[in-house]
Amino acid sequence: MKPAAKRTRQPRMLLEVRREQVLDGALRLLNRGGYAAVTMEAVSREVELAKPRVYAAYPGVEPLLLALLERERDRALATLTVAMPTFDAGAKFDDILVAAATNLLQAVEANPDSWRPLLIPPNDAPQQVRDNFEAGRQFALAQLRALLEWGRDQRPGLADIDLDLMAISLLAVGEQGARMVLNQPEEFTAQRFANFTRSLLDQLPPHT
Repeated sequence: MKPAAKRTRQPRMLLEVRREQVLDGALRLLNRGGYAAVTMEAVSREVELAKPRVYAAYPGVEPLLLALLERERDRALATLTVAMPTFDAGAKFDDILVAAATNLLQAVEANPDSWRPLLIPPNDAPQQVRDNFEAGRQFALAQLRALLEWGRDQRPGLADIDLDLMAISLLAVGEQGARMVLNQPEEFTAQRFANFTRSLLDQLPPHT
C-alpha cells in the first residue's frame, strides 16, 4: 500500500497583501450589516482565512476598523485631489467645473463600496467616520472656493456672488449627486450629471 501523498502547503501570503484582503472583507461586511457586523470571526469567514491568520494581520477588531477607516479616508482624499483639474491661464472655468464633477462621480461609480460608508454612513458609525467625512468636505470646499475665485475673470456673474455660499451650495449638490449615483446607479450616472452641469453653465451669462 503506497503511503499517502503529502499535501502541498500553499505559500504564505505576504502580510501586506493579507492585510488588504482582510480590509476588503471588512468593508464588504460593513456595507452589508453596519459596523456591528465586522467581527474577527465574520472577517475570517468572509475572506476564507483561518482566524489566526486574520489575527496575524490585525490583533483585534478595533485596530482593524481603525486601519480600514484610515485607508478609506486616504483614498477619498486622493480622489478629491486628482478630481479637480489644474486651473491655469489656458484653462476654462466651465471645462474645469464639469471635469471635476465628472471625475468625482466616476470615482463613486467605479468604487461604490468605498464611498458608501462615507456618504451614507450606517447608524452605528463611529465618530471618526463623521470626522473623516468632514475633513473631506473641508478639503473639497477649499478646492471649490479657489476655483470660483479664479473663475471670476471668465464668469462676470461670479463677481457679485457670495463665493463662500456658492462653494457650499456646489458641494451640497455634489454630495447629493454622489448619493444618487450610489442609490440609483442605473438612473443617475456620472455622464448624466456632466451633461446637466454643462447645460446649466450654458444658460449663464456669456463669458467676458
